[in-house]
Amino acid sequence: MSPRDEFQVLLRRIGRWWAIDIPRLNLHTQCRTLESAEDLARGLVAEAVGAPADLIVLKMVVPELAPVLGPVAEARHRRAAAVAAEDQAIAAAVHELVDKLHVSQGDAARLLGMPPSEVAHFTPRPGAAAPASGSRPGLPRRPRQTASSAWATSDDGAAGRG
Repeated sequence: MSPRDEFQVLLRRIGRWWAIDIPRLNLHTQCRTLESAEDLARGLVAEAVGAPADLIVLKMVVPELAPVLGPVAEARHRRAAAVAAEDQAIAAAVHELVDKLHVSQGDAARLLGMPPSEVAHFTPRPGAAAPASGSRPGLPRRPRQTASSAWATSDDGAAGRG
């Protein structure tokens, strides 16, 4: 058993407490907060498998909250897909306008309704690789989920944190 294996942690509310079950290792405990739950579960798994806690990958699952959190996760997934589709459409339009039709970056920006600096981001410099989709500068992005844990509300990961 490798510490990089993902360990499912089942959580359920019992009054003001969170019950923590790690079925794969037959471990059980409880705590007051979700923050404590993740830290406690990570420590228990690390001790059980004999690995440093920072190498432990957890999937925190709260099945009873799927009806509440599931729609949020679905909306976030749709938003991420829409942003990726928008980035692809912008990249294609910039390429067509600037590279093929020889429209200036400033005019392309006006046509696309975006700042020239963002259009420049989609226009590769001579000899440079094209920018990655979804990496537009200056736009607010939510923090990405860490590799060390994932939150879900059901076994299939219908809702998550991040």
